[in-house]
Amino acid sequence: MKKRAATGRANDETIIALRDLRSEDYQRQSVEHERRHAENRRATDQTDAARGAYIEVLRHTLRSYGHNLKTLGKLADVAVEPVTPHLENDDATLTQAGLDVRFDFDQKGFAGMNDGEASGGQQVIKSLILLIALMMDNAHPDRSGGFVFIDEPFAHLDIVNIDRVAGFLKATRAQYLITTPITHNVNVYDPAMLTLVTYKKKPGEAWAPRIARLVRQVDD
Repeated sequence: MKKRAATGRANDETIIALRDLRSEDYQRQSVEHERRHAENRRATDQTDAARGAYIEVLRHTLRSYGHNLKTLGKLADVAVEPVTPHLENDDATLTQAGLDVRFDFDQKGFAGMNDGEASGGQQVIKSLILLIALMMDNAHPDRSGGFVFIDEPFAHLDIVNIDRVAGFLKATRAQYLITTPITHNVNVYDPAMLTLVTYKKKPGEAWAPRIARLVRQVDD
């Protein structure tokens, strides 16, 4: 009986020690959990604040872009209506947000970028308005703030639309580089201040012909 009692007391002391050990582990883990939870709360608050500040910048950018679109639309004699997205500081709203721009040529009603029956020239005008509006310098609205490469904007256009697109490019005062195949329609060169004419190397010749350089004379 004595031996059993001693063994029972030893087991009780072991259980108590194990309980105390587990209790200490629990306390340490609780403190660590609370510390990490507080860090996560701070990170979430900082992320929300940063995203909120970014949304304010985005709202300002969209307003400026919308203003630029309308300004360019007036130059092209096209009514432009940007439909700005609703922006709130939550994931669902931001996921669904998107900018829509509608155009009205010749007062036939507004249509989206790929809606309606726009001609080739009108589609080119739409694309150029969207592109050049991104480059405009709001501090100096009379000039572009960037440089854009435009690959064959006059391809498949008739004479009327070539003149319309060329006139629009000149009116924007944007800086651009245009590529176009050599053509007898000199109107495609009208918006260019500098024209570089290149030729392919002919069979049997070591080099291609030298690049021809034409500079438009500006009347004072």
